[in-house]
Amino acid sequence: MQQIPAAFSGDIPVYYDSYLGPMFFEPFARNMAERISQLSPSTILELASGTGRLTKLLPEVVAKGASIIASDINPAMIQYGRQKTSDTAIEWMEIDAVTLPFRDHTFDCVVVQFGVMFYSDRVQAFKEAWRVLKPGGHFLFSCWDTLPNNPVPTIVNDVLHRFFPIDTPAFYTVPFSYHDESLIKSDLSKAGFNNITIDLLNLTGYSESAANAAKGAILGTPTITAIDQRDEEASFQVLKKVEEQITEQFGSSDIQVPLQARVVTCKK
Repeated sequence: MQQIPAAFSGDIPVYYDSYLGPMFFEPFARNMAERISQLSPSTILELASGTGRLTKLLPEVVAKGASIIASDINPAMIQYGRQKTSDTAIEWMEIDAVTLPFRDHTFDCVVVQFGVMFYSDRVQAFKEAWRVLKPGGHFLFSCWDTLPNNPVPTIVNDVLHRFFPIDTPAFYTVPFSYHDESLIKSDLSKAGFNNITIDLLNLTGYSESAANAAKGAILGTPTITAIDQRDEEASFQVLKKVEEQITEQFGSSDIQVPLQARVVTCKK
């Protein structure tokens, strides 16, 4: 099997937060924050927080004086996220979701925005979420629908196939690989969750320009690492081709990007 680089290190967090965040994650972060606000948790654990796109909204929607722990497995993302979200109510930690360093029945809410697709063992991670939730607590996460239902990632994946028809950089196959509702429910049931709701959302992301969208899609993900491993001279050409294809489909500025993903809510 091809090894897929998944380390968000170096300059990747900067491009991820500046360009990929508004285009892919901001609308879902706001939707997730609204859902959490209806639960009024006093203790919340966020996993796979990335650069804090959802994290920065949490102090506004949780109960006053609530305990908020934001975490990620990538140290570079944590460092960047901590700098971007200076709210003293937020504690940042380096955590692998498969092994949570907390006692049973610790949190009212566990939330993951677009992180479960990268888990090394989803069922085990779901079991950990179940374990640390208080009775009556909620586990919420979002996961992308298929590539064809998300046009910008589809453009990126198609361009990568053109440049590298053999040994194609495969990062974009991972985020869009966990969309089968029956599989999602099965995995959650194995972990102990039975009260499961899945909502399919169609939202719209924004990018100031096709150039920024291309930077986010290539330079804001480990895709750039995979390209450089194959041909260090190809990254600029790939970037320009992605920009060209995005421009052709959505225009060169003030881009409205269709997005489709699922939000899963479970109650313990």
